[in-house]
Amino acid sequence: MCGRTGLSLNKEQVRCACSYKQKDGNTYVKPDWHHEHNDGKEYIPSYNIAPSDITPVLIAGNKYEGLSKTSRVIKPMMWGIIPPWHKGDYKNHNLSTNNCRIENIKSSKLYNPILMNGGRCVIVVEGFYEWQTTVKTKIKQPYYIYAPQGDNTQVDDPETWNSEFNENDGWKGIKLLYMAGLYHVWQHDGSIVYSYSVITMESNDTFNWLHHRMPAILDSQEQIDAWLDIDNVNSEMALSYLRSVKVLSWHQVSTEVNNSRNKTSNCNKRITNKSKQKTMTSFFTKAEKRKYGEDNMMIKDCKKIKP
Repeated sequence: MCGRTGLSLNKEQVRCACSYKQKDGNTYVKPDWHHEHNDGKEYIPSYNIAPSDITPVLIAGNKYEGLSKTSRVIKPMMWGIIPPWHKGDYKNHNLSTNNCRIENIKSSKLYNPILMNGGRCVIVVEGFYEWQTTVKTKIKQPYYIYAPQGDNTQVDDPETWNSEFNENDGWKGIKLLYMAGLYHVWQHDGSIVYSYSVITMESNDTFNWLHHRMPAILDSQEQIDAWLDIDNVNSEMALSYLRSVKVLSWHQVSTEVNNSRNKTSNCNKRITNKSKQKTMTSFFTKAEKRKYGEDNMMIKDCKKIKP
C-alpha cells in the first residue's frame, strides 16, 4: 500500500536527481521535463503528497514520436488513474486507482490494457509514508520510508544535502526512491490529463512488521531501464523485474502527516523523545494518564509500538 509520498525538490533538482548514463554514453544525462496542462494543476514540491496531487513521473522518451532524443523524460501527472472509459468530470469516476495490485494487473479490465499498450512509468519520490497496521492502537503510528542515504545525509534535514550535479559525477544530493507504476492519458471534451497508479505487492521480511503491502520499488538502473524500455521488453518480462526491495530506511513521524493539507517539512521529521512521548501518551485517556503517570504510560505504550 502507498497512500502518501514526499518530494521537496524543485523541477530542475528533480531532473538532476533523475540523471543517468545512457547505454552508449559516459556522462550523465538529465531527462527533459515536458509540461502538461493537467486541468491547470501543477507540480508543487511537498512533504505530504496525496492522491490527486501532481508529481513528476518518468516515462520512455520514445513513447511518442518526436517527444525527446533521450530515452527518458519527466512528465507531471496526477496520482490516481482516470479510467479510459470515464466521461464527464474526472473527479467523479468513483474508483480507487491510487494503487494497483500486481497480482491483479493481468486480469484487470482497467490496468491490463494500459500495461499491454506500453503505459509503464516510474514515480519519483524522496520517500513515502505508511501507517503501522500490525499493532492495534487507537491511533496508527505513521512512518516515513526512504532509500538509505550517505553517512552525512539526513533525509529529514535538507541542510545536510549536497544538491550538486555535473555530467561526469551525476547527482550528489538526496537518494530518491523509484516506484514502478502505470499511467494513462485521459481525454474528454478538449481536456487532457496524465494520471498514474503505483504498483503494490506483498511485503517481504524487511517491511511486513509494518504493513502487509508495499510499493514495487526499482532499486537498480537495470530494473528502471527494463521497466521503461517498452520497445524491447514486453509486459510479461517487465513484470518479472518487479521484486520487493530488501534495503530500506525509516523513522517514526508525527500524526501531522495524517492531514493531507499539512504540506510542510514537519511531516517527515523524525520524532524526538519529547514529541514521541506526546504522541504515545495521546493514545490514552486523561484518567489513565493520572492513574499511571506520563512516564509509565510511555513505557506501557512502547510495548504496543515496536520499531
